[in-house]
Amino acid sequence: MAQVVVAGLAVFLGAIVWHTLLDDYGIRNVSAATLGLAVAISVVLSRFQARLAWWLSLAAAVLSAVVSHDALQGMVWPAPVLAAHVCVLTLVGFGARARLLVEMWVVTLVAGVALWALLRGEQTLIGLGDMSLLSGMVLITVYALRRAALADRRTHDEQARSALLAERARIARELHDVVAHHMSVVAVQAEAAPYRVPDPPPELASSFATIRASAVEALTELHRVLGLLRNDASGESSPQPTLDRLRELVDRVQAAGTPVTLRIDGERRPLPSGVELSAYRIVQEALSNALQHAHGAGVRVQVTYGRDVLDLQVENGQPAIPPRPSMRPGHGLLGMRERVAMLNGELTAGPRDGGGYALTVRLPLVGREEA
Repeated sequence: MAQVVVAGLAVFLGAIVWHTLLDDYGIRNVSAATLGLAVAISVVLSRFQARLAWWLSLAAAVLSAVVSHDALQGMVWPAPVLAAHVCVLTLVGFGARARLLVEMWVVTLVAGVALWALLRGEQTLIGLGDMSLLSGMVLITVYALRRAALADRRTHDEQARSALLAERARIARELHDVVAHHMSVVAVQAEAAPYRVPDPPPELASSFATIRASAVEALTELHRVLGLLRNDASGESSPQPTLDRLRELVDRVQAAGTPVTLRIDGERRPLPSGVELSAYRIVQEALSNALQHAHGAGVRVQVTYGRDVLDLQVENGQPAIPPRPSMRPGHGLLGMRERVAMLNGELTAGPRDGGGYALTVRLPLVGREEA
C-alpha cells in the first residue's frame, strides 16, 4: 500500500512540476518534462536509495532555479520544485540516520547560497531563508517522529519479550507438578520393588537403590528450580487442570455472556500430563480471547482424540458490536505458540472467511523418537 501511495505521489509531483515550469515559468517543453521526470524518479527512489533520491531532487531544484531565474521574481526556487524537494526530504528522512539528515540540510543551504550568489537578486535571500528554514523544520520533525516510532517499537518488543519470559516461567511452574509427580512415582516404585521380589540379588537391590536416590535428587533439584520461578507470595500451587474440566471452563464462559458449544470426538482416554495441561490452557486462552474481542458472538470448541494426535479447534463468529481497541498489546497467542512448540505441535490462527476468528491446534501424543 505504501508503495502505491509513493508511486501516485511521484506521478502527481512530476506532472505538477512539468506543467508549472512549462506554463508559468516559460521553460521549454523538453526541459520542463526532464525536470518533472527527475522529480518523479527522486520520489520513487526515496523508498530504496535515500541518498541518490535526495541528490537527484536537489539537482532538479538547482537546475530548475537556474533555467527559470528570469521568471522567479526574486525567489531562489520555483514553488513546485521546492514543494517536491521538501516531500523527498520527508520521505528520505524517515529512513535516514541523523548524520545524513544534517548533511542534507547543510548541502541544501549551501546550494541556496550558491544560487543567490549566482543570480545576484536583492530579494533572493527571502527565498533562501524560506528554503533553509522549511527544510530544517522538516528534517527535525521527521527525525523526532522517527525516534518516537523507534522508541515505541523497542517498548513493544520489550513488552513482548517480557510476556514471553513470563509465559515460559508460568509453563515451567505448571509442568513442575507434572514432572514431580512422575519422579515421585519412580522413587516410590524403586523403593518398593526389592520387597516384591523374593531374595533379590544384591546387584538388583543396589540398582533399585540407585534409581530411588537419583529420583529423590531430581525431585530436590526440581523444587529448587521452582523456588526460583515462583514468586515469594505465590504460596502453594493448586492442582493443574486437565481436559476433564473443559465443561466447567465452558460453563464459566457462558455465564459471562458468551454462548459456547463444546464437542468432543473420539475415545476419551488419559493423555500424557503435559499434553492434558497444555491443551486445557490453550482452550482457556482461546476462550478468553473470544470473550475479550468477540463478546456475545457464538464460540465453538471441538476436541478430537486421534490415535496419535489431539486436535483442538476454537472458532468464534463476528461480534455484533466491534470491540474497543486495546491500549495494551495482547500476548495470549504468543503463550499458546510456546506451549504448542514445546510439544512439537502445530498451530494456525487467523480471521475466518465469513467473519470471526479460528484457532486450530494439533498436538502429537507420542514422543519425537517414537513418531
